[in-house]
Amino acid sequence: MPSVPAALKTPDKLQQAALPIVSTAECKEFWGSKITDVMICAGASGVSSCMGDSGGPLVCQKDGAWTLAGIVSWGSGVCSTSTPAVYSRVTALMPWVQQILEAN
Repeated sequence: MPSVPAALKTPDKLQQAALPIVSTAECKEFWGSKITDVMICAGASGVSSCMGDSGGPLVCQKDGAWTLAGIVSWGSGVCSTSTPAVYSRVTALMPWVQQILEAN
């Protein structure tokens, strides 16, 4: 049976990492026109989200409270820690979320 690369193995314990938010301009240097207003980028600092993290939270702490800022969406196909990962920007998508919730 072929071995599974370490990046694709599911850990036994919940993982977390501290990573910086990357400006939209800097993110576009990596990803170009793929980056839109409904995206936020983070990482490129030696840590990053990777395959299997999709749907996970990007949270920021402000005034002692944790706020959901993004949801892991996509990034480097090789889990590069020098390339920013891309997250769905929660604030930009809240009107759509509210519309769906009200309809159901």
